[in-house]
Order: sequence, then structure tokens, then C-alpha cells
Amino acid sequence: MQAKQAGGNRKRLGDTLVDARLISAEQLKDALSRQKVRGTRLGRVLVEMGVATEESIGVTLARQMNIPFLNLNDVTIPPEALTTIPEPIVRSHNLLPIKLDGNHLQITMADPLDVFIIDEITYQTGYEVKVAISPESQIEAAIRNYYGTSDTLQAAVETLTASRKDEVKLDESFFNTFDLAGTDQTAPIINLVNNVIQQSINDRASDIHIEPDEEIIRVRYRLDGILNELMKAPKSIQSELISRLKIMAQMDISEKRLPQDGRIKVKVKDASIDLRVSSLPTVFGEKIVIRILDKSRMQLTLEQVGFDDQLLELFKTLSLSPNGIILMTGPTGSGKTSTLYAAINFIRSGQINITTVEDPVEYLIPSINQVQIRPDIGLTFARALRSILRQDPNVILIGEIRDFETAQIAIESALTGHLVFSTLHTNDAASAVTRLIEMGVEPYLVASALIGVGAQRLVRKICTSCKTTRAPEPEVKSALQKLGLPSARVFRGTGCLTCRKSGFAGRTAIHEIMTISDAIHHLILESASARTIRQAAVEHGMRTMREDGLKKVAKGVTTYEEVVRLTRREEIEKVSGGPTHLRA
Repeated sequence: MQAKQAGGNRKRLGDTLVDARLISAEQLKDALSRQKVRGTRLGRVLVEMGVATEESIGVTLARQMNIPFLNLNDVTIPPEALTTIPEPIVRSHNLLPIKLDGNHLQITMADPLDVFIIDEITYQTGYEVKVAISPESQIEAAIRNYYGTSDTLQAAVETLTASRKDEVKLDESFFNTFDLAGTDQTAPIINLVNNVIQQSINDRASDIHIEPDEEIIRVRYRLDGILNELMKAPKSIQSELISRLKIMAQMDISEKRLPQDGRIKVKVKDASIDLRVSSLPTVFGEKIVIRILDKSRMQLTLEQVGFDDQLLELFKTLSLSPNGIILMTGPTGSGKTSTLYAAINFIRSGQINITTVEDPVEYLIPSINQVQIRPDIGLTFARALRSILRQDPNVILIGEIRDFETAQIAIESALTGHLVFSTLHTNDAASAVTRLIEMGVEPYLVASALIGVGAQRLVRKICTSCKTTRAPEPEVKSALQKLGLPSARVFRGTGCLTCRKSGFAGRTAIHEIMTISDAIHHLILESASARTIRQAAVEHGMRTMREDGLKKVAKGVTTYEEVVRLTRREEIEKVSGGPTHLRA
């Protein structure tokens, strides 16, 4: 029996990979140390270390154990196979039934060395089990694709719905713990909410939307900037679901007519994750949006933000300035704060005093002073900034410049020897100048204090598991050729289990960075329009976001359609007469 043959080799994964010379003994020792801290599979640790890939591990194990290696993107699983193994076993052991042929059941596993579960499947099903190996991420994606909503999440909905035959009043004693893996799961509403949050965090969602409709309540989450449906639930559980979340976020459950904001801290394994909660009254009840603030996603360096080499050096130079204001602009969710945090991580040291003023403080950064704005008690941006200036800071990060008073203090801080980072909600870099002037700041102050403005958007990256090349359309080829970029081929994702058939996995930033040259300095003094300032910036070498995006298209990072979706067609091209030396 192949299951016995595969399982009979009880050698550990790490030893097998060392024997096959895929990794060294020193790399295995390092990986095992990290595994003890992380509590994840050894294969995943090796992939994160960059010493092996999922495919190389799988192919090596398959060769050593004389079993097949399956790429699940090329496999279609028949329905009769999916029902052969209980779903909880499929999910908990990261395996998948592939094909049922008479008395032979083909399964694929991330860890075919797990002899005990192979024997258990043989015993429970009565089939002769044949084992193959597939990458762990492909198996996880296939489980989501074939089994849909997790069994625990669906069970929570069904249990809660069944218990609503008689109306049950909320008991606040249910809401004492927010450990998502805790053992106190007696209340169905706790099961449901915990599993919604847990699955969203596991899938690396950025936001969760709880949306009441006329007859149902819909739960969606945002992956790589796109909303995906997670589940639908009966209208009968709406009141408890919303109330549970509001109590967790310390919001007033009796107030349903006004918007509210709150915050939840949850524990997932050994990680503590903050959730920012917002409620909004709608005609069908309160809508809840939860922003997931995962600290592990924020340990970014400037190299990881998405800057290419040229813009990276320019932004580093600006960040090392002794004084002045550096602004990052873009819409909500465009990664502005992430970029500024990366800048702070780049410059922080024991020799300088860095203080931030934020609303809210989204992520804690070691060795810097972070101030949480509390407008309800009068602690506004302006008031906090006045106090901070008496704390001898070298660098100040202001979460957002929202009004004249904050802008004025930021400008004065920059002019008195401080380096100030902040954000503005504008569409491009040049518009930040006119926005400050519209707030009431004198043009000569803006021109004197401002040293650089960046604008950015987040574009989806092509999935590396299904990336292919093709000939570009005439419009794409022309756009690339105008910038002197390679145009013989472009890349796209065909769609696979890893990327949920979307062709995209993950996001990166595209940028434009405007420095304040003498020409732009004079235009600011003259209160020139944003368009005029933008024209001057392009003529003096600024690369626009669309041009930066097209460079990433040529490199195979993203697609032309994705760049066009998130940037406006540059009117400035009509004036500038083509690219400059900095745009190529």
C-alpha cells in the first residue's frame, strides 16, 4: 500500500532536506530555532527565510519518498472525491482528496511524512490511500476554493440561527475575553464573531465589512484592495452580531442613530492585533467596518515599500534632511502611513528624539514617543503639537494635516529646525501645495518649509504562481515605448488557486516625488495652480505615478490595466513633450 510506503519513512522533514542537499545543516538549525518561536510548519519557515521554495521542498520530498508531486493549479477535483474525508481533517491537517478510483483514494499533502494521519484516513474511509505532495499554499487555496467558508464559521452561523427560535437577550458576561483561540466558546455569537475575525486575519484581509441588507446580513472582507464575500447570514442574527462587536469595541450599544468609533484588541496565537471599528446607521440597520491593524505587516523598510532604486535614494535623502516638511499624499488606504513608518524606521537612532501625533496610533514603534489624539477631552493635533515642541524633538510625525492650525504649527516647526513628516488627502504631489495654501497658510511659509511631497497608490502585484507573458496590445506597447521601456512582452496572471483565480497576489506602491526646486519655489510664492506646479515638476524631472507604474509593468510586477485603474491619464504629457531623463 502506498500510504504505508510513504508513511513508513519516519525521517523528519529537515533531515530529509539536508540529506538531499537542498539546505545545509546550519540552515536547518537556524530554521528549527525560528520554528520554536513562531510555532509554524518547518517548511513555511524555510520559505520565509528564503533558503528554499515551496516547490523545491515538494519536489525534493517527492523524489526522496518516490511519490508524485502535484501542482494543484492543473488539477480539477471531482465532487465525489471531496466527500471521502471529513472536512475537519482536511482543514486541520492541510491535505486534500484528489481522486477516487474504485478502492483507491488519491490524496495530496503538504507533509506526507505525517504517517499517523495517513493511517487514520485509511482506517476511517476503508480505502487504499495513495499519497502525493503539493505546496502548502496551494493546498490552503484549494481548500478555500472547494470547501468555501470554513466549517467552524458555517457551523457558528447555523448554531446561532437555530438558537434564535426564541429571542435571547444579550448577556454582557459573554464579552470578557477576546482571545480568538480561547476555550470559552459557549455562546454561538462568540463563535461566529471570533471565526469571522480569525479567518479575515488568516487570509491577510485589511478590512471587514458587516453590511445589513433587507433580508440578510452580508460579511465581506478586503483582500489586496478588492472586496470579497466571506459569508451571508440570516437577518435574525443581525442585532446580536452588531451588539457583540459594539460591546467588544466599547461602543454604546443603545445608540443606533449616530455613527460611532471604537477599538478592539484580539489575541491570535501569540500575536496581539488591533481592530479599529466604525459603525454607520443605514436604512437596514447599522453597518460595521473593521480595519485590521496587524503589527507584523508594518515592520517595513523603505526597500519594501515599492520604491525603485532611483526614487528610494531620493526619498532617503529627503528623510535625512535636518529640517523641513515631507508630505505623503493619496486617498485613504493608499499606504501613506506605512511609507512614513518605514521612513521613521530608517532614520530612528539613539541620537535623535522622534515623536508622533496620530489619530489613532495604529502601530507601536520601539524607541519613539507616540501620542494618541483625544478630541473628546480637548487633546487635538494642534494642542499636542504645541506640547511636543517643548519636549525637544528632532523629528515629528503628524498623522494627518487636517486644518489651518495644525498646518501652521507644522510649518513653524519645520522653520525652527525640526524635520516634520505628515500626510494630506490630495490626488497628486503638486496639489498638496495648493491644499496648504487653501487652508490659510501663507505661500512664502509653504515655499520656505516644504522640502518634498510624495504621492502614492497601491497596485495589485501579478501572482507569481501563475505569471505568464504575452504580446502587448498597441496601446500598451505605445505607452511603454514613449518611456523607452521594453515593450516586446508584458506579464499577467492567468488565475490559480493561490490567487483565488484573480491573477493577483499582494500589493506594492507606485509613487511620484516632487522636490522643491527653485522654479517650483517661485511658483509657490506666486500662488500658482496645482496644474502649473505639476507641469514645472515634470519638466524638471519628476516621474509621475503613471510613469512609475509603467516601469513596474515592464518589469512584470503589475499590469497595465491595474496602473490605468489607479492613475489618471497625465494631461501634462501634452505639454512636456515626452519623458525626461529622470522618468526613464
